[in-house]
Amino acid sequence: MFRSIATCAVLLPLLALAQGNADDHLKSAQAAYKANDLEVALAHADSALLLEPTIPGGYKLRGDIRQRGHDLHGALMDYVKAEKLEPDNARLYVSRSAVHITEQRVKEAMRDIERALELDDTDPDAWYNRACANYVGRNNEGALRDLERSLSLRPASADALFLRGVVLGELFKEEAGIKDLEAALALNPTIADGLMSLAVLQYEAKQYEVAIATFTKVIDAEDASLKDALYYRADCYYAMKNKELACESWREAARLGEADSKFIVRNYCNTTEEKIPKKPVRGRRKSVIEF
Repeated sequence: MFRSIATCAVLLPLLALAQGNADDHLKSAQAAYKANDLEVALAHADSALLLEPTIPGGYKLRGDIRQRGHDLHGALMDYVKAEKLEPDNARLYVSRSAVHITEQRVKEAMRDIERALELDDTDPDAWYNRACANYVGRNNEGALRDLERSLSLRPASADALFLRGVVLGELFKEEAGIKDLEAALALNPTIADGLMSLAVLQYEAKQYEVAIATFTKVIDAEDASLKDALYYRADCYYAMKNKELACESWREAARLGEADSKFIVRNYCNTTEEKIPKKPVRGRRKSVIEF
């Protein structure tokens, strides 16, 4: 009895939503997706497909909605269905490649991207996705070539500029990388890991005073990079031979559990040493690329 009532309570709104025209529901789904109202977008996409299972763009759109909602398995299932109905839809392969990149499946991503480019080699997103796949696969030279192509098609892309800046930094072209990261942040100040990536490149280019200011912004934001930002800010002060300010940041990082900072506080800050004995060697930092 109670189960039947509960089932009706769930089904009635869906049945009501399913009334009407499939095309209208698909348009409503597209509008809601554009507005990032994913729950409404998914409900309308479901209704469109319920009314017309072969509606053009239906499964592709629902896959995109699910991907943005982090339901990657559901997105892949929809993209498989979409491919059977629209095998020549270049954007379908761009979207599916994004799922593969997120899940670190470089070969599968490349397969989809190559198909997308066969159908349309003027799509900047396809070239950007290929750059991301190459970056994930540790092919920075390939990523750089793809980013050049993507940016030639869409110059004002914050994501492409950011990734190119990161790649240039990893190729030890810090000055050029800094310019790209600054341009990316000018277009999108909230880009994930943007300030931290910029600060690290400034540090590696030995622009210590500028790097300190950027690291301080990261520290003030108290995000996931807090401990690393404190360590690097301290190292900037250390390079400038300011032990007092360096140790102030290292002590703060050590209190948060940063292992290298604990070592430095114990063996340098709490001593009369002028240099850090057996200073920890930190590997070149990989930026976080959100896809």
